[in-house]
Formats: sequence, C-alpha cells, structure tokens
Amino acid sequence: MGNTGLIMALVMAVLLLHFVVSFSTKTTDINTDRSTLLALKAHVSDPRNFLTTNWSVDISICNWVGVTCESRNQRVIALDIFNMSLSGTIPPDMGNLSFLTRLNIGYNNFHDLLPVQLTNLYRLKFISMSDNNFHGEISSWVGYFPVLQYLSLSNNSFTGPIPSDMCDRLPTLKELYLSGNKLSGKIPIGLFKCKGLQNISLAFNSLEGILPEEIGNLTMLRTLDLRGNQIQGVIPQQISNLTGLRVLYLSHNFLTGHIPVTLGNLRDLELLDLSDNDLSGTLSSTERSFLSSLANCSGLTALAFGRNPLISGYLPPSIANLSVSLQYFDASSCSISGSIPGEIGSWNVATYLDFSGNHFSGAISDRVCNRNNDLRYLAVNDNQLEGTLPLSLTNCSELVFLNVADNNLSDTFPHWLGILPQLRVLILRSNRFHGSIQSYIATSSLSKLQIIDLSHNDFTGLLPANFFQNLKALKEAEYVDNGNWYSLVVNLTIKGLELEFTLKVGMPLLTCIDLSMNGFHGEIPKVVGELRLLQALNLSHNSLTGPIPPSFGNLAALESLDLSFNKLSGRIPSQLTNLTFLQVLRFWNNNLVGPIPHGKQFDTFENDSYRGNLGLCGFPLSKECNNDEIAEPAQDEEDNGNGNGNGNGIAFIWKVAMMGYGSGMVLGISIGYIVFTTGRPRWLVRKIERDLQNKVSSWFGKKRMSPRKDEVPQLVQEQGVCM
Repeated sequence: MGNTGLIMALVMAVLLLHFVVSFSTKTTDINTDRSTLLALKAHVSDPRNFLTTNWSVDISICNWVGVTCESRNQRVIALDIFNMSLSGTIPPDMGNLSFLTRLNIGYNNFHDLLPVQLTNLYRLKFISMSDNNFHGEISSWVGYFPVLQYLSLSNNSFTGPIPSDMCDRLPTLKELYLSGNKLSGKIPIGLFKCKGLQNISLAFNSLEGILPEEIGNLTMLRTLDLRGNQIQGVIPQQISNLTGLRVLYLSHNFLTGHIPVTLGNLRDLELLDLSDNDLSGTLSSTERSFLSSLANCSGLTALAFGRNPLISGYLPPSIANLSVSLQYFDASSCSISGSIPGEIGSWNVATYLDFSGNHFSGAISDRVCNRNNDLRYLAVNDNQLEGTLPLSLTNCSELVFLNVADNNLSDTFPHWLGILPQLRVLILRSNRFHGSIQSYIATSSLSKLQIIDLSHNDFTGLLPANFFQNLKALKEAEYVDNGNWYSLVVNLTIKGLELEFTLKVGMPLLTCIDLSMNGFHGEIPKVVGELRLLQALNLSHNSLTGPIPPSFGNLAALESLDLSFNKLSGRIPSQLTNLTFLQVLRFWNNNLVGPIPHGKQFDTFENDSYRGNLGLCGFPLSKECNNDEIAEPAQDEEDNGNGNGNGNGIAFIWKVAMMGYGSGMVLGISIGYIVFTTGRPRWLVRKIERDLQNKVSSWFGKKRMSPRKDEVPQLVQEQGVCM
C-alpha cells in the first residue's frame, strides 16, 4: 500500500505541474497577443476612437472590436479592423499573432513597408490589405503561407514584379487581387501553376508582355481581370479552355489580332470586356464571327468591344440571338457600317446601348424600344444616321440618357420626349433639327433634365419661358429615392461600437444648357435666372436681343457663361458679380455698353472676355468711362424680387446623383470632356478628369470580383456635351 500511495502521489504531482505549466503558458500566450495588439494600437492614429475607447486592458481581449478568439485557448484567430479610418504603420510585433487565420486591415490609411515578420503567420487563410498606402515589393514580405486561400493587396502602391514563385509560396491560393498598384514586368508563367485559382485581378498596373498560353491551365478560373495594363500580342486560343469562366476583362491594353471565335466555348460567360485595344474582327453574318459565337453564352449580361477601330462589318439581324439577359452592350468607336438592326429591341432587359462613333447609316429603328422598357442609356452619336427620332422611344419609360449628336437627323424639336419621367440628359447637337421649340410644353415636361445640348442645329424662334420654367432639376437639389440611385450610409454595431459604411453607388452630374449655333432670336427669358443649380450656360452664336437679365445674378452655381455673337444690348448687370463660382465669361461681339461691373469674381476676368463690344468701358479695358458712366455697385439681391444669389444650397449640387439601374446591375453614366465652341475650358477639363477616376459604370450587379474599389469595372464612356 505504501508503494501504491507513493506512486499516486507522484502522478498527482506530475498532473499538477502540467496544469501549472499549461496555465502559465496559456496566460503567457494570451498576454503576447494582447501586447501585440497594443503595439499595433500605439503605431496608429485613431480619429474615430474605435481602438482608443475599446482596446483597453480593462476589457477582455476577446471583446475588443475587430478581434475574434478561439473558444478553447482564447488565442486571437482573426483581426478585422476594416474601414476604421486608421492611419499608421504595421509594427513587426504583428508576426507574434501565431494563431491568426484571418487578417483584414483594408480600407484604412496604413502606409510604409510591410514587416518581414508577417511571414511567421503561417496559419493565415485570409489576407486583405486593400485600399491603403503600402509600398515596396510584394516578394519582400510574402513568405510561405501553406493554407492561404485569399490575398487582396489592391489599391496600394506596391511596385516591382509579381513574384515568379507565387504559387510555390501560396500553394492553396484561390483568390488573388493585386489591382490598382504600380506593379511592372511580365505576368509570370509561374502564376499559372496555381491550379486552384478561381479569381484573379491584376487590373490597373503597368504589366507588359503577352498573355501566356499557360493561362489555359487554370481550369477552375471564374474571374480574370487584366484591365488597364500594357499587355500586347494576341488573345491566346487556350483561353477557351477556361470553360467555367464567368468574368473576362481585357480592356485598356494593347492587344492585337482577331478576337477568337472560340470565346463562344465559354458558355458560362456573363461579362466580357475587350474594349480599348487594337483588336480586329468582322461582324458580318457571311462567316462565323466572335459575335455570333457568343450566342452560345446564354447567361451573358454585359458585352463590350468598343474602341477597337479595326472591328468592321455590320451588325447582322442574328444579333438578336445573343443572351436574353443582356443588359450592357458597347460597340462604340469601331468601324461598323450598315444600319443599327431593330432586332436589338428583343434584348428586353438591356439598360445600356452604345453604338456611337461608327459608320451607321439609315434611320434609327422604331423597334429599339419594342420590348425593352428598361433601357436607361442610348448613345448613337457620331454616325451617319438620317430621318427622324422614332416616336417609339417613348416606350423606353426608364430612359435617362439620350445622345444622337453628330448625325444627319432632320426633325422638329421632339417635345414628346417630355413624357419620359426619368430623362436627365438630352443631346441633339450637330444635326438638322429645325423650327421653334416654343410649342406647347406640359407642366411636367422634361422636368428632370440636367444636361440639354441643342447646339449646332437650325432651331429658330423665341426662347420659350415655359421651357426653362419646367427644368425643376436645375432649381432644386434632388435625391432620387429609387433603388441604388444614390449613396447609401449603413450603420452596423459591432461589439458595442457603431461603424458607418458609405456605399457610393451614385455620381454627381454636370448641369449644362447649350443652345448655341442656332437661329434663336428675341430676349432671354428672365426665368433662366431661376436655374440656381446650373453650372454651364451657352447661348452664343444666335440672334438674341435685349439686355442680359439681372436675374442671372441668381445663378449661384454657374461656372461658365457664354453669350457671345448675339445682338444683346444695354449694360452688364451688376448682379452678375454675385456669381462667385464663375470661371469662364464670354460676351464677345454684342452691343453691350457702359461700365463693366467690378468686384468679386469680375475682377479676375481679362479684357478678352468683352471683345467686340465697342460701347463697354472701365477695367479691365483700356477705355475709361465718362463721368456719366458710373459703375453700379454690386448687389446681393435682384431688384425684381426673384430671389438672391448668395449661393445657398450650392453644397447640395454635388449630391445630385444620377444612375440608371437594371435587373441585377447598377449603371452609372460618366460624362466626358466638356468642349465649348470657343475651346476646351481647363477648369472643366480638370474637374471631369478628376471625376472620371472615381466614376465608373458598374454593370455586373452583385457578383464580387474583389472586396473594394477594384470590384467595379471601369467601362467609362466619354460623351462630349455642351460643345
């Protein structure tokens, strides 16, 4: 019994020692995780106080916001501090989170190099560092992650090549997002050893060379996004091996050669973007073309091959055989001739149709809106179309954007378009539209128009007051509460902290009226001054008479005003000095007299703004005014009581959002460079250039390519307006 008791005592002692050691080790490990995260906290600024108020030694680490612990040993297994406005660097201590399986620090303002110690986190399955300011080469910190499946480094400043041994380092990788960086060199052949890859985005870098034939090895691939690089050569035939491919973006590169008809083998294809290359191909029905082969892709929702000048032929009636799910079709700026087939009317869910910049002739088919009530965007500008606008366009009850500029259309003003409740952009420029626009206009007619371009036509008659009176969208800022038309703010409460997420699905729209180069006569209606959200007004090259309405002083958002080459008379109203946003002013060749108003923005204009008006005097002209020509003082309020020009509500103008939306997709309309008859104003060019970097057409619905900005395809369609 004595020996038995001794043995039992020894066993108990060993168990107790093991418990003490295990407890001590566990406590030490937890403390290591805590000190690691506190080191991260010390390296960042936290303007929204997410970490400051929550990452405290008085709170269990497993209750810290963004932290997830393993239930058994309380080790940190996930760190998710996405979109918390954090700024700073990642400390080397991060390599101590040895149980970490998920790391999401995306959409913050982290910067500098990533520490090599991250290679210690061999348990990681998910890494997202997108939308920060990291730089350096990827190979400097990506080590061997044997179970990593998801890697997103998009929208940073990483440089250098893609590591050629990427697949050796990441053997289980399924999703790779490197878009929006400064990567260079060729696409490494070694990348195509990752047989399990399902989604690849390398868009908007400086990658060059050819697309290797080895791409055909990735038979599990669902998404391939190579937009915005410098890739050359032909599209390899082996791409047809990717029979599960759903999304293929090759736009904005230097690809050449024929578009392979074998793309029709990709029967699961939903989105195909080949635009902005040097690809060639024929669309003729006399031989099998890539277009006819795509009839095999029954789920195709978006097809873009625009801005490939070597694509020629004509659109055959068999185009109707394309998927009934087609929503987006871009055939712009190619060399396509013939007529625009009425069979496109069979695409009954199409929301975006762009046939601009080709050699189309004949009339616009009256079947375009035969079955399609969802069409939002129709561009047929820069062709050789004739005839009149088909009345059947009124069947497109959701039409937002209509551009028929630079054709040979001959018609009177299409007042009947006023029954379209969503129409916001109407561009009839450079045709042979004629007659008066003064006929009866219903009270609600064209009330949502924000861009009106009737320039370079043969319109005559007076400018009707009720036409301008109806333009309600240019008077009051509007939110269109309809689906995904504007930015949505979503608040989520996570571990006691409310986080705000802004979903920017809309875009601000330039507001403009251009009636120049016509035969309008008579006085300018005073009601034009009520359009306080108007940014650009061009009435030049007409036969307008009478004074400049003092009500123009209420156009508080106006940035460009061109009244040149008319027969306007009288003084320049002093109320115009209220226009503090005005940057372009042209009063050339009128009969204006008296002193030029001074003060505020008017003191910035040079004498060139007033040339051809012999009766004007005062600064900045060299002609001095007589004693009886006393400049009127600047006024803040119009004499007739129509309101003031103090700029109230200008903050709202950039909130006006206009997007078309379709079944399962959001369609944004990007407005291109603004060119007036007298040149290209730099202020507008700069504004649009900035906007074009952030405003894109999102036409692939909710299908996720990557978690952040590189989700959205940038099929930006430049449309010239207000010329």
